[in-house]
Amino acid sequence: MKCHICEINESKYRCPKCRNVKYCSVACYQNHLSGDCTKSNQDASVEMLKNVQLYPTEDTIPSEKLNLLCYDNRLKELISDSFLQQLLEKIDNSTNPNEELEKAMIEPIFEEFARRCLEIVRDENVN
Repeated sequence: MKCHICEINESKYRCPKCRNVKYCSVACYQNHLSGDCTKSNQDASVEMLKNVQLYPTEDTIPSEKLNLLCYDNRLKELISDSFLQQLLEKIDNSTNPNEELEKAMIEPIFEEFARRCLEIVRDENVN
């Protein structure tokens, strides 16, 4: 994935403040900080969801179904586990997220988390 700032080099890092912008160097990071890094994490997430909806694919999940994830009690319990949080952060910050995802899937708590997310977005009548 290309750097969101210079759009030339491969991105290696993710902004720790907004978590939305990937960059390649200190110079690009500083450029980002001086410009558009004023959004809160929530604003950045909302914008990302809007972008997904603007360019849907056959795998795009409607935002109404994604919102259901916020209200599931079992999912809230799972996400409060520090080990699961570390796994998710490692995937999110990785330069090879597919490889990290494969590693995470052998962990029972991650498998349960992934399965629960899929159950929720596939069926609106989840208890």
